[in-house]
Amino acid sequence: MLASGQALSSVAMILTMVVLARVFSQRDYATYQQTMLTFQLASPLLMLGLHQAMYYFLPLNAERSRQILAENLLLLAGSGLICSLFFSIGGRHWVAWWFDNPDLASCLLVFAPYFLLMLPAASLPACLMAWGRAREVAAFNAGSRLLMFLLVVIPSLIWPRPLTAVSGAVAGAGVCAAAALLMMGRACRGGSWQPTLRGLRSQLAFGVPLGLAAAIGLFERSVDKLMVAAMASPEDFSIYVNGALEIPLIGVVTSSVTSVLIPEYTRLYAEGRLSDIVALMHRAMTSCALVILPAMAFLFVAAGDLMVLLFGPTYEASAAPFRVYLLLLPVRTLTFGALLMAMGKGRCILIQTVATLAINVPAAWLAIRLFGSIGAAIAAVGAVYLVSLPYLLLQLRRWLHCPIRTLIPWRNLGEIIVACGIPIAVLALVRSLAAGWPELVTLLVSGLVFFSATLVLLRIFHLVFFPRVSRWIGTAIGLRG
Repeated sequence: MLASGQALSSVAMILTMVVLARVFSQRDYATYQQTMLTFQLASPLLMLGLHQAMYYFLPLNAERSRQILAENLLLLAGSGLICSLFFSIGGRHWVAWWFDNPDLASCLLVFAPYFLLMLPAASLPACLMAWGRAREVAAFNAGSRLLMFLLVVIPSLIWPRPLTAVSGAVAGAGVCAAAALLMMGRACRGGSWQPTLRGLRSQLAFGVPLGLAAAIGLFERSVDKLMVAAMASPEDFSIYVNGALEIPLIGVVTSSVTSVLIPEYTRLYAEGRLSDIVALMHRAMTSCALVILPAMAFLFVAAGDLMVLLFGPTYEASAAPFRVYLLLLPVRTLTFGALLMAMGKGRCILIQTVATLAINVPAAWLAIRLFGSIGAAIAAVGAVYLVSLPYLLLQLRRWLHCPIRTLIPWRNLGEIIVACGIPIAVLALVRSLAAGWPELVTLLVSGLVFFSATLVLLRIFHLVFFPRVSRWIGTAIGLRG
């Protein structure tokens, strides 16, 4: 259910990019993307991990759930208000100077209320998942993203300016925030609504390490875009930002699985059942890899056609950073940081993100100088494999008391890689025969051939069973509960 809701959200996000990239000039499109990038970069620091704190506090204190919610929303609203005032008073001019884009200042002035509206709403997934309300989370994810799509895209088709799209995003944020507050208030029924100083301190103590880690982590993951924006023209940035993204399957698969498993990880660790945690990790990684790795293999080959189909011939060069970013997908088969968070090891996450950022920033600066914009993506991927992944594996080995070789289901992942690798040769032949075909036809034909062959090989390796696939599809489209 979470995956289907997230999938609809991701589709709406991609469609927004597709439409705006075609109706805006490259400079106007870059202005809109830079406006949204400010929220992406600032929100983790502003939220301070408080939206994740609901996973921890609500299951343990059901009798005072209203009080916990009130404390959480009060802290998030206060943080959002401070940021909104910062942009309203004059901070928008500094950000516009950093991006070397004067048009950005007027957009950020209109965008300022977005922070106050969206930060409190960020607690909704954790709040509802603490009570097992996955259907409501999925419905909110899909509905809110669809609303944002309509309010941003439709006015932009009539008045194709960045201010139009930004105004639509703010209006959508207001509606989403009201719906989120109502849903969270109905879910929490225990105790009074009176916040306490002790409760505020407890949530801050829990959330600050996670929030700092999340802020630094997102900054680390977005520093390539930030540096390209500062070191390249808005037109070059618009090409780079369309390609430098992880495919929506990351959010669809890993985020949904993680949301379900964090409470289970927390319970198992509290009970000292470390071997059960490792077994659950293996199941989660294998399940995610069955979707993510085949998608990675296919999109790596078809990246050029995909960029042209989505954004037009002007953005064909976006395929280069897109291919580099695809190399991150094997690491994303399990969110190791979420597991450490469930174990209460927020300090480890903070250290990992700081270390990765310390390597990424100078590496990105040097790589951009040497290779152009694509160097930023290369540096970002290299920092993950050379710094982040080794550190996380060492920490999991320490806290789960098991060797690194047992943390990952090597055999299953190897079989999935083989099942993806063999059809690539067939895919190359199909694409050579399809030379000159329209991009959509080429993608559909090659995708049908590739995924059919991959599915057969996965069945041979006993990793996929067709009756189970049928049940998954039926559940996703609502035919089965």
